[in-house]
Amino acid sequence: MKKLILASIFGIFAAGCNFLDIVPDDTATLKDAFKNETTAENFVFTCYSYQYNYFDFRNSVGMMTSNEYAAAYHWTAEWFPFVRFNEGIDNSTSPVYNLWERFYQGIRQCYIFLNNIDAVKPVMMSESEFEINKNYWKGEAWFLIAYYHHLLLQHYGPVVIIENETVEKQPRLPFDECVAKIGAFYDKAIANLPPTVQAANYGRASKVVARAMKAKMLLYAASPLFNGNTAYAGFKDKEGKQLISQTPDKNKWATAMAAIDSAIVFAKSQGHDLYRYTKNDPAKGGAVTDPFRQAYLNSRFVMVDNWNKEILWAYSIKEGSDGWHRHAVVKGIGSRPYTQSNPVGGIGPTLTAVKIFYTKNGLPPESDPAFPWADRMKIAAGDSTILLHRNREPRFYAAIGYDRGIYEFNGGQGTVQEYTLLMKFNEKNGCHKKETDHLYSAYAIKKNINPEGEATASAWTFQTYAYPLMRLADLYLAYAEACAEYQGSLNDRAKEYINAVRSRAGIPDLDNTLSGQDLINAVRRERMIELVFESQWHYDLRRWKIADEWHKNDSKGMWGLNDEGKTNETFYVETPLSAQKYIFHADGRGYLMPINVNYVNTNELLVQNPGY
Repeated sequence: MKKLILASIFGIFAAGCNFLDIVPDDTATLKDAFKNETTAENFVFTCYSYQYNYFDFRNSVGMMTSNEYAAAYHWTAEWFPFVRFNEGIDNSTSPVYNLWERFYQGIRQCYIFLNNIDAVKPVMMSESEFEINKNYWKGEAWFLIAYYHHLLLQHYGPVVIIENETVEKQPRLPFDECVAKIGAFYDKAIANLPPTVQAANYGRASKVVARAMKAKMLLYAASPLFNGNTAYAGFKDKEGKQLISQTPDKNKWATAMAAIDSAIVFAKSQGHDLYRYTKNDPAKGGAVTDPFRQAYLNSRFVMVDNWNKEILWAYSIKEGSDGWHRHAVVKGIGSRPYTQSNPVGGIGPTLTAVKIFYTKNGLPPESDPAFPWADRMKIAAGDSTILLHRNREPRFYAAIGYDRGIYEFNGGQGTVQEYTLLMKFNEKNGCHKKETDHLYSAYAIKKNINPEGEATASAWTFQTYAYPLMRLADLYLAYAEACAEYQGSLNDRAKEYINAVRSRAGIPDLDNTLSGQDLINAVRRERMIELVFESQWHYDLRRWKIADEWHKNDSKGMWGLNDEGKTNETFYVETPLSAQKYIFHADGRGYLMPINVNYVNTNELLVQNPGY
């Protein structure tokens, strides 16, 4: 029988591309794929398969492609995504991440489903039950059509919008037209999707998810990269049509505000709310009574407490054995021998990420008069670690593992890690630290590591979780950002949302006197702190059009401590990590990913992104 292989979209992909095989070779026909309700639903599942695997940090843009992470010095570009991204994004002949092809494959898969589902005859369901499910599946297909276009927009800017299974060669549409058409796709999905889904269907689309993602797309559309970006004045199609607006439109922020608030209200009506840790204290036992400890646990478990009520949508495929936990959990944790290959302990936060957190007073450490910023690399008399690590907000301690600090694993039990000792281990065993797996920045990640794993002398296991793609806090801070941008101040609702996030984190309300750009910067910083290590920095810094500032090799770039220091005086030194090729430029080059030149050559109507 004829094997079903999805053909390329005409004029978009290079000729000869083969796509996802739907079912095994010996039975793979289109008829078989839609022979009953079970095979039809399985086809829907294949439509989801074009998502990123968010635990595969090597292949997910955003996971390790910003200056919040550093990896072991000796890792090659394949293993160090920041290097890989920087080396590959300038190359339109063979770009490092071929998202253009991946997401258009997913889009066409969805149209194949929509074009065949009405011919399916149910075998095990009643006609009425099948109609309900069929509408749900159609809603999922429209959602994924919207979402994959949304991801293309996020990475490439103006894109080709696909509105049916087979298309002729098409040009890229202006960005604002893309937003309108993708918004209409989301609306079709919302009309058919259920309000929410039950546990058995976690990870699948719902009205909550579709409304939230549409709102986030509108936030992107209002942002400086796409809203009046004069750096792209020459970015036009073959007929001279401007592809990104040159005049900022504040009304786009108002549109985003309305959509975000509507998404929040709807999500809350379905039982979603900010997460609060309600179990017994994992380290101390019994109820949590200390407010600082409560705020710490709120932040420590918000990502890893599976499908908690704050999570609107998550990637639900389980992490593999060679994924995130293996490479990020501290090597030699607890009684685990440092000679063991698991965990690797090769990924940690940069000093940039360490510094961005507030003090316990809810202020930036560099401007809090009660914080000793000038002496941050000093150790107070009788203390064991630097002042930079003291008197910080609960989210700092929940996210960052530091020298002589507590790092939880083994069922949430904490152990003190002395990273300076790792150098002594290497010396004893005759190896050079820079050529071994280690925490190159001298900091460890805690936030997105589930502390309920096990690392002992004889065992290594980890507890995976559904990777959050959208949290309610994301929408709260998105609303505050849109409000600050639109009116230069926060309305009562924006204050309620941002202060709810800060209260949950155990810090005072935001300074009510801030306005204008100072307020915008404060809201952005709040977002960077709350969503650190959640694949958000890369995209936010780009859409704010400040990625070039944050990736220079200065105080905001790739910095850490001196990982080869053998004493406190030589270890606690702010040190630039190995020189990188920074690909974000003030003229806009690098902010949009290049389209593979083969696709541009195949479709003469396509234009390449600026600078390639």
